[in-house]
Amino acid sequence: MARDLSGAAVLVTGAASGIGRAGALAFARAGARVAAVDVDARGLATLAEESDGRIRPMVGDVRDADQVENAVANTVAAFGRLDIAHNNAGVPGPFVPLWEYSEEDFAAVLSVDLLGVWRCLKFEARQMIGQGGGGHIVNTSSMLVTAGVAGTAAEAAARQGVHGLTRAAALELAPYGVRVNAVAPGVTRTGLITDERGLEAPDVPLGRIAEPEEIADAVLWLACAAYATGAVLNVDGGCTAR
Repeated sequence: MARDLSGAAVLVTGAASGIGRAGALAFARAGARVAAVDVDARGLATLAEESDGRIRPMVGDVRDADQVENAVANTVAAFGRLDIAHNNAGVPGPFVPLWEYSEEDFAAVLSVDLLGVWRCLKFEARQMIGQGGGGHIVNTSSMLVTAGVAGTAAEAAARQGVHGLTRAAALELAPYGVRVNAVAPGVTRTGLITDERGLEAPDVPLGRIAEPEEIADAVLWLACAAYATGAVLNVDGGCTAR
């Protein structure tokens, strides 16, 4: 279903590839002005070209609070306000048993997948409150919270934290009219899956893995939902229905 987001100011992190890229393009097609944030400058440049100028690339790293604050400030400088944010940046970490993780590897996953979301929420919330309230924030989580997968301990722990952040932020921001929700994708056809882990389609009830555009559809729905806040939307082909 087509959604009209004409004029809306949107910030997407982890936008150079995968779900973030698909989401940024979907927001742009819906008429929004999009600030795309990622550490991958080349991927951002390609994304901006494909969007015919609707997407503004901004190189930034969610592991650094100053860079996150600047990304929000630069979005507002470019578009005048911030209406929607999709906190999507994430890393999978080593695909190994938990006892083989080093302190550094585990902390590296948490710094992006959990603390990165918190940093984004912090500065997005301040901006949305300061501009008079209202707005939508969508965090990317994972089906790993409810459907355990061996070798993913760090990411699963981080995504569980994202669920908690989402619910707490939803309650804290509700008085200001800001909705905060999360999308929990199942295995999705991205570079992380095909290049790094080499996984084939798992045993999914719908019989296939997701395309990034299908997750982006769910993100757009959450970004337009007037009466949903504190929700986690599973988009996993039925894996968590078992």
